[in-house]
Amino acid sequence: MATVIGLLASSGLRSGERVRLDRSDVDLASAILLARKTKTRKDSLVPVHTTTQTALRLYVGDRDAAFPTSKDQASFLSSRGNRLSATGLQTGFAEVRKVTDFDGGKR
Repeated sequence: MATVIGLLASSGLRSGERVRLDRSDVDLASAILLARKTKTRKDSLVPVHTTTQTALRLYVGDRDAAFPTSKDQASFLSSRGNRLSATGLQTGFAEVRKVTDFDGGKR
């Protein structure tokens, strides 16, 4: 979740664009993401900062170690090895908020 949330915060990607990222859409050598079917129904190249590039490299290493034979071409996987869905992202984010006691500034 840390990599997913960090990517959303640092890249400006919408959660739907992030869930649609396939492995081939993440070019770590060039630090570019290919966001498909954006809000305007177009594809878009999204540059990422070197710190984001580093975090993505670490995530890819962990993902590939956990799922050497992936069931899915998705870049971000659920704990079962399938594409992390929008619902899965929302659920995971809710868990992170609960664990960190973050209330969105409503105190």
